[in-house]
Amino acid sequence: MDWFLKNRFAFNYLKFEILALAMLILQRSCHLFVAAGDTLSLGASLRENQTIISKNGTFEVGFFSPNGTNNWYVGIWYAQIPDKTIIWVANRETPITSMPGVFSLSTSGYLTVSDLQGKVIWSSNDTQKAKASRASMLDTGNFVLIDTQNSSQTVWESFENPTDHFMPTMKLSKGLKLYSWKSPVDPAPGPFFLQLNPSPGETDFMLQYKNGVSYYSSGEWTGRYFATMPQAISDTTFRQEFVVVSPTEMYYSYGLTPEASLTIMGREILNWNGQLSFYFLVNNKSWTLVYDSPQSSCDVYGVCGAYGVCFFQANIQSCSCPQGFNPREVAAWHSQQWWLSGCVRRTPLNCSSINGSGSDTTDGFLQVSNLSLTDNGVAFQNTQESTLLECKTACLKNCSCTAFAFTDSNCIFWFGDLLSMHANSSNGQSPFIRLAASDVPQLSPDAGRSSSRVVALSISIPLGVAVLGTLFVGAWLFIQRRRRRLLKKGVYNDVSTSLSTFTYKEMKIATNNFTHNLGKGAFGSVFKGTLPDKTLVAVKRLEGSVQAEKQFRAEISTIGNIHHVNLVRLRGFCVDGSERMLVYEYMPNGSLNNFLSRKSKEADKVLDWNTRFGIALGTAKGLLYLHEECRDRIIHCDIKPENILLDADFSPKVADFGLAKLVGRDFSRVLTTTRGTRGYLAPEWLSGVPITVKADVFSFGMTLFEIISGRRNSGFSVENSEHFFPTWAAAQIHKGNTMGIVDERIVDKANVDEVKRATMVSILCIQKDENERPSMAQVVRILEGKSVGEVEEHERSLQVSVDTLEKQMKLKTEDVLDDF
Repeated sequence: MDWFLKNRFAFNYLKFEILALAMLILQRSCHLFVAAGDTLSLGASLRENQTIISKNGTFEVGFFSPNGTNNWYVGIWYAQIPDKTIIWVANRETPITSMPGVFSLSTSGYLTVSDLQGKVIWSSNDTQKAKASRASMLDTGNFVLIDTQNSSQTVWESFENPTDHFMPTMKLSKGLKLYSWKSPVDPAPGPFFLQLNPSPGETDFMLQYKNGVSYYSSGEWTGRYFATMPQAISDTTFRQEFVVVSPTEMYYSYGLTPEASLTIMGREILNWNGQLSFYFLVNNKSWTLVYDSPQSSCDVYGVCGAYGVCFFQANIQSCSCPQGFNPREVAAWHSQQWWLSGCVRRTPLNCSSINGSGSDTTDGFLQVSNLSLTDNGVAFQNTQESTLLECKTACLKNCSCTAFAFTDSNCIFWFGDLLSMHANSSNGQSPFIRLAASDVPQLSPDAGRSSSRVVALSISIPLGVAVLGTLFVGAWLFIQRRRRRLLKKGVYNDVSTSLSTFTYKEMKIATNNFTHNLGKGAFGSVFKGTLPDKTLVAVKRLEGSVQAEKQFRAEISTIGNIHHVNLVRLRGFCVDGSERMLVYEYMPNGSLNNFLSRKSKEADKVLDWNTRFGIALGTAKGLLYLHEECRDRIIHCDIKPENILLDADFSPKVADFGLAKLVGRDFSRVLTTTRGTRGYLAPEWLSGVPITVKADVFSFGMTLFEIISGRRNSGFSVENSEHFFPTWAAAQIHKGNTMGIVDERIVDKANVDEVKRATMVSILCIQKDENERPSMAQVVRILEGKSVGEVEEHERSLQVSVDTLEKQMKLKTEDVLDDF
């Protein structure tokens, strides 16, 4: 008894600990119970490892901590993807630094996030319309609060309080903004935001910097898409909706079609670096980038922070501090992942010794060649022409003047921090950046006698770009002046400087007032012309429409910058007022279609087998160049006989790049609107999945069938019975009658071995599964007969392909078209 009395305090303490532990277990069990399913009931809460998940298991809400930090947030993410992708954050400005925190639907009917001490650090009360009875995680990724009085009415939802993601079915209305994360691990609002143009009646989306500077616009809504946005949302994958209630009330929304939603998920995010990016995910595997807006990260305002210089080369962005500056945050800068902190001067400016005459003994200037600054420079022009010295003196008199430029006898001044400086810019200048005198490089031993002396130097470029020589700079400036003149006429920044430019008058004379019409396409007519040097050309005169303008851009940005013997050469263009013309090399024998169509005037000119095989091989080599040898991979999207032109020697030239898509080397797929021509469309166009170069392979296979047989695949019939062309051809091969699909007019002189190789390629190219189709490199090798082993391997699989082709492609061409 004495022992018990002596230790009763210890026993009482032990009882208290056991009771506390039991209460904690009970409390945790209750929390686990209320957290089950997709709903938080009134008074229920979530703690560190507790979540609720949408009914279909796609989205999950709970606590998360960014990698490398001890900060905790409440967020929503994709539940079934190993790499946690956060689409919404509640307490993005006020993280919990010591867990456990509590996320609850209070008994008052509001969502709250509380820290360990019970202090509420975030609440939905500020934007909530009324009290709620429950909270639900929806299958769309929207977290909603349900009205106490009306169970079908929401009083708050995450979609109306977004962070950095624009999700399918979300309505982004005028006045609603998406803010980027501050950094890859800090979800606090960053300096970039996306919104519908706030001006009444305007329908474009704008990307803006925190000071209100706009650096990208989607272009106006045309009724189907935004005028300058990439053609990245397929009509067969997404539906788009733009609703205008009034000039000040409107919203935009997009969503997946029912068919696409079975295999695809999509999301759009305003990244911490200021780029608006669209991603897709197929079968819950991994996210694939479809496009960035703007395409170059250096076009994002302030992406390198104050005084940082942006470089963009080979699709890689880098930032550098000019001479006389150091990174503001060294660790963040050197990580090469977050440059927004910018640069600071090594030595602060000192304007205290400036006198009324403008003599300053403490500051100088560093001239930086081929650099563009922000467009907020202030132009100043004297009644008489200014001089360089006058510009410098005027800038020194104002302590806020941080840079100046001297252009066309005018002074341009910049005040405050310099943002968005681009190296090697197409509109580069040679501005003078203000530095402390001690940081201005000296060119000679006595240069220190004049501390305000102007010194011309170049930035050291981290990517190893060489300093431009004087002659090269002169040539570059000449080209830029010429390009500026073209820009005033409406030509775009990506116009290749290797192309010739023509006026409307020159084109009118060259084509004899557009009298010799070579043919008419979807967006205009083609005329034969003769240049002053007697060179024959084909002039495509585009009709004034949005689609024609898009084709004009596409042609210049693709074929204008590449050269190959089997690609038609674009010699130049004409932009004059509303006129848009493309000038190509002239092809005397027109298109391959003329020799396959029994209705054309060339129908009587039967191409022999050697010519046909040469056309097939040359076309394959042209596509191989587009797919694998260009700087940017190009998907033509419309391979067919009409777009294969023949020169005087019947050598093929792939033409008409108006529907082509550029694909960066880092990507293998691109999501785009359905494009192409009936009879040549790959099956994946119908399902709405992102396409690859294999879409061209399919079209090539269909075209190759036509080259071999001399028949068109649309409206094809045998013995008055309509057939799907490839099915009929496969049946002939299955019967051992390979030569039976060769044009009867030339079959007697056709090379049997080449026919077998060509038909093999045809069958393999039109497989329904794109993974079963060969690459164009394999096609070329098989046609040339250079890889015996590869040919034998394909021969072994050819019979299987023939046997299954009819099952894979049992729909007739017209049935397939009905699905559009």
